[in-house]
Amino acid sequence: MNIEIQPFVGFGQIKFGQTLDQVKSLLGEPTSSTKEKYDDGTNDVSLLYGDLGAELSFMSEDDFRLGLITCYAPSFVLEGTAYIGLSETDFSNIAPFTDLEQDEEFATPESKDFTSDSLGLSFWVQDGFVESITLFPKYTEDGENIVWPEV
Repeated sequence: MNIEIQPFVGFGQIKFGQTLDQVKSLLGEPTSSTKEKYDDGTNDVSLLYGDLGAELSFMSEDDFRLGLITCYAPSFVLEGTAYIGLSETDFSNIAPFTDLEQDEEFATPESKDFTSDSLGLSFWVQDGFVESITLFPKYTEDGENIVWPEV
């Protein structure tokens, strides 16, 4: 069964801005979770749902509301198209994103990151294949604040 990615929103019943408890009530307990603490005093909590093929991240600076979604399974589709698992060549040939750019900061011979700012998506290519899609929430025009979708 395919899971439709909704740019700037989430997927299915999972929406940016939801709390840890809201996500757990919808998806159940995660396969695993991690907590990261940073030198600037902020911290993140990530929930990995292995069977679903998704990692959901909550940041302290966002009051631990869902702020980042990474999809790893080919069942995640965008407008009916599955990109995860495609070769980089096939991805480049079929991706309809007019603003797709390679982020040179993360480029190595084995990995590349392609972003579409107009959709808030990042496509991670590892060893020549699309490995994951990361969804980002929408930000205000000045880039300072998140515009949370209705939850």
